[in-house]
Amino acid sequence: MDVEVIFMVYIYRIRSFHLKLRANAVPLMAGLVLALIWVHIDPSSYSTWMREPSITVPFLGPTSFAWLVNDVFMAFFFGLVTAHIVTTLASYGGVRDIIVHAFNPFLAMAFGVIVPALLFILTTLLLGHPDWIRGFGIVTATDIAIAWLAARIALGPHHPAISFLLLVAIGDDIVSMLIIALFYSNPDHPLHLPALAFVLFAVGLAWLFRRVLPNQWALSVFLAGGLSWYGLYRAGLHPSLALVPIVPFLPTAPQPAGASDAQAADHEKKSAPLHRFESTVSGPVDDGLFLFALANAGVPFSTFGPLSVVIALALFVGKTAGIYMAGRLTESIGWLRAVDFDRFSLLVIALSSASGLTVSLFMAEAAFPDDRALQAEAKVGALFSLLFAASAAVIGRIGRKAKRSPAKR
Repeated sequence: MDVEVIFMVYIYRIRSFHLKLRANAVPLMAGLVLALIWVHIDPSSYSTWMREPSITVPFLGPTSFAWLVNDVFMAFFFGLVTAHIVTTLASYGGVRDIIVHAFNPFLAMAFGVIVPALLFILTTLLLGHPDWIRGFGIVTATDIAIAWLAARIALGPHHPAISFLLLVAIGDDIVSMLIIALFYSNPDHPLHLPALAFVLFAVGLAWLFRRVLPNQWALSVFLAGGLSWYGLYRAGLHPSLALVPIVPFLPTAPQPAGASDAQAADHEKKSAPLHRFESTVSGPVDDGLFLFALANAGVPFSTFGPLSVVIALALFVGKTAGIYMAGRLTESIGWLRAVDFDRFSLLVIALSSASGLTVSLFMAEAAFPDDRALQAEAKVGALFSLLFAASAAVIGRIGRKAKRSPAKR
């Protein structure tokens, strides 16, 4: 066999293996495991590497590794989430179509956000810790990758409940980004709202690029996105949300459109700026979650405390009960008939959604920036939410086997 062919075969296998790792959230989990091992072996070394401002950034001064990950890298993460939201909404025929298809999952999302948040707030007040209320955002998030993986293991990759889960998780992410923007200002910089003029200018620039250079995405993301990042940073808000107002201006189809058949239409979709942004950024973002977990998940289990329990319970009880109750409510008045799955699958989806790992860790960092002890307790609670996704996977597999057994008899 030709050497070049052998080389290409190996490259293809490596790429396929890499895609499987990304699809199963392996980089994120590897970073989490490494962070936990490191912090338990040498906590002072971990703190120095992650928290000390040892990296100098032009115009910004000394920064830490954790800051670069949370405020710079996560901008691309939230940008990618925004792209998924825009793509999902664009796939519907119009506002009426969006309402018909997304009403059930978005109602479930609303219950899955409000119930755990209220449960968290009430519990913290009953325990006499009103200062913990600031952390309510931690229990509103759903980790799309972890929840999706658990649901696929539990129900199978083509189960109709998977699409329902993804819409719920996307809605969660919309709410999470709003909470970060409205409630978690940047502790290193007091609020300076005039700096938001940079963000407005960046949005105007993104609109101009859409009109003048509609088939590109890099200028919109790096130039307009960079201005948006700077504006949020100077305004004292979280710059990780810099791409949220920019990405919606990336066209979902190349201009001018001229598809005459299905194949051409598919080609146009793949060559659309928004799709090219997603395909270019998704790989580095999936791999970069290793760095995110490494920088944020390093909390000793000895820091487990009452706040950890409150967060874990709010996610477990609030998310699961909230989403399941919303599903039963829509079922009781006939709205759930459009989605072809049973109550057991709804319960599995609800339990899978209780895993808030990535965004919950990010919010724990943002909610308690000046109290490392509370921050660590909150992160341990977020880490424990992984058990809920694992439980959903196990319960779902057992349920699937139980359903198959009578059929075989």
